[in-house]
Amino acid sequence: MRVSIINLNLEGPDAIGQSILNQARFFQRRGDELQIYLAHPARNVPDAVKSLVRVVKLTDLDDRRDPYFPRCDLYVYHYPSRYSLLETIKTLERGAVIFYYHNVTPPDLWGSRFDRDVLRDSVASVGAFANYADLIVTPSAFNASQLVQQHNLDRDRIRVLPLAVALDRFKPGPKDAALLKRYNLYGKRTVLFVGRMAGNKRIDLLVEALSQVRLRVPDATLMLVGDDQGNPAIQESVSRARARAGELSIAEHVIFTGVVDELPAYYRLADVYVTASLHEGFGVPLIEAMASGVPVVASRVTAHPEVVGEAGLLTEPGDASDLARRVIEVLTDDALCGELVQRGLARAREFSLEQYETSFGRIVSEATAWLPGQPYPPLRSISTGDKEKSPDGDAEPIRLASLEQLKASADIMLRNYVVRSRMPVLGPLIAWIRRNLTSHLREPYLDPTLERQVAFNQGVVPALETLAAQLAECRAEQSKLEKRLDLLAAQVSRLELDPSQDLYSERLGELNDRIEELRGQLEGDAAG
Repeated sequence: MRVSIINLNLEGPDAIGQSILNQARFFQRRGDELQIYLAHPARNVPDAVKSLVRVVKLTDLDDRRDPYFPRCDLYVYHYPSRYSLLETIKTLERGAVIFYYHNVTPPDLWGSRFDRDVLRDSVASVGAFANYADLIVTPSAFNASQLVQQHNLDRDRIRVLPLAVALDRFKPGPKDAALLKRYNLYGKRTVLFVGRMAGNKRIDLLVEALSQVRLRVPDATLMLVGDDQGNPAIQESVSRARARAGELSIAEHVIFTGVVDELPAYYRLADVYVTASLHEGFGVPLIEAMASGVPVVASRVTAHPEVVGEAGLLTEPGDASDLARRVIEVLTDDALCGELVQRGLARAREFSLEQYETSFGRIVSEATAWLPGQPYPPLRSISTGDKEKSPDGDAEPIRLASLEQLKASADIMLRNYVVRSRMPVLGPLIAWIRRNLTSHLREPYLDPTLERQVAFNQGVVPALETLAAQLAECRAEQSKLEKRLDLLAAQVSRLELDPSQDLYSERLGELNDRIEELRGQLEGDAAG
């Protein structure tokens, strides 16, 4: 099977990047052909995946300059926000389409004027693109409800597939001595947050909570791991948090690490993981923390409750005091901490890569199960535009690509079609009624008629192939004759320079006779 994965970018460490990498490995292990199309270069990804990446513009795919893209059986479009390559979903001529919706931060929670219009457009455009898909995949039930309620999408086409965590990387272990020394964490209790520092993450609220936690746990330190410089919106959020830490006189106890290379080691530094985010489509760091043996505290909002389940503590969104109270409970109650660690480890096992691949495989099979036997669309010539050219510059009367397409579509019977219904409970009954009500028309009349049409189609194709071969032979012979005629004409021109010599005059007459003979032969071939 030929597969294309399409996204704005591919950042190896982030949640969307990891989901694309997991899908790439899935298709590679199945033996599928795969290309990953991006608007920006991939970063921090394995070489085995980087070799599959093509950085393209919309025009590259619209104009069919890429020979692979228009010939795929499955297209997986990721949607973290609106981007230009998404437009190709509207013009696909074959294949099944999966729309992979990750979630878009609501503009009013972004906390900055920068990129707010982009978010607004991205939210408004979800339905416009998702409606072109066969199936819509999203990592949480919260996202699924948003797609139905806010974007009026059909729930029957939506599949919930939680994201996965590599449990062989994120697991309990000793604290890294070099990191303890680098950040001066010896003898301190580390409160950890991982993620980009955007406005909806509310890292300022984490700073507020830390000031209250330190009243009970004086050695508590807040470590913020992730992108803190990516764009002006993130820089504004970080600036507000730093300023608030200064006002509360705890700036020396708040650590911004930026993007780090070996993330699992940072989780193992933590005594508790916290997030005050007001909007999440999933929340991979929650699973990474639980898999690392770290108790979690999260705001009770959006997808957090379904991801955490009974394995962590939830707090009221936007309430720094409630957040601080829960963090203090974890840091001061060893029994509670131990219980949360055990629950978290068990919960994390539900998000393994193996389970993700099994579920993703079922979704891929469902999306492609009803694919008709579509022929590959003919490739457009890059050098000559829309019209295929023969070697000598003229348009081919019958293209071989067209014959291949005709041969592939000769059998017009929908042999894989199965009467089905999406109605819950009553679906099988409805399908049975449909089959039996139409069988008296289909079996004695429609099927035999269509089979005769198939036989006719399959007979026409070989005749056209023979005709195309004969035409090609005629054109080749005509080309040879024209070249011989040009040579003879050149010889005549040279002889005419000195027509007084008898030998030349005699030879000139022979050549003129031969030219006339060849012209007659050419005219006869053209008439044939």
